[in-house]
Amino acid sequence: MHSSADDGLSEVVGFICILALIAVVLAVWAAGGVPAGELRKEQHIAAETAVQFSDMKLAMDLLWIAGGTGDTRSVTIDAGTLSIGNSDTIIRITINESETSYFPLRLSYTPEFVYAERFVLSADCGAVVLTTGGTRSVILPPSVAPRENDLRLMIPALASPAMEISKTEPITLRFHVENIREYQFTNASVSVFGDSLLRNVFAQTLGDAGQCNLTVREVLYVIEVA
Repeated sequence: MHSSADDGLSEVVGFICILALIAVVLAVWAAGGVPAGELRKEQHIAAETAVQFSDMKLAMDLLWIAGGTGDTRSVTIDAGTLSIGNSDTIIRITINESETSYFPLRLSYTPEFVYAERFVLSADCGAVVLTTGGTRSVILPPSVAPRENDLRLMIPALASPAMEISKTEPITLRFHVENIREYQFTNASVSVFGDSLLRNVFAQTLGDAGQCNLTVREVLYVIEVA
């Protein structure tokens, strides 16, 4: 059998078809496989971050439960944007006509997602709050311990300047307890103003406490970010 120009043409056409097929497969993979993989990755990060935030609350709580002034703990969360400042919520203690107001700490985290649904995780007034798709829910409640007519309330407060940081690598936070202030109130009532979700959560946690003997532990944190 003799070769002909058509044989060469067939090889060229076959090679072009193979290239076209590879291009189509890559295009489909880019349109479906890569985003799907990235979506799963981002969803995994979302789940991990919720755990990290819960661990962060635990680390902060352990500083005032088992530690004291001068103690430090570190936690790490995934890359994203972190805001550290004061909450929109005000906690007010009232005795007769005397009022004492507290302005708790809030840390808010938003990941840098491309495919997964955006969310915001906040450690606010000692609670952990998840905001996604316009819906807000409390993952972990604030640190309140009702005991008959004796109520114990922990309020985290910021002793360092407010800040916002965005990083493309994991964020390490160091919590340093600058001071722990403890106050005793007799026949006091607790009111929560501002954030409606947290107000309702405090109301559920406090129950029908009404006027009670109250211990408030205000923990002042210095927060460093690396």
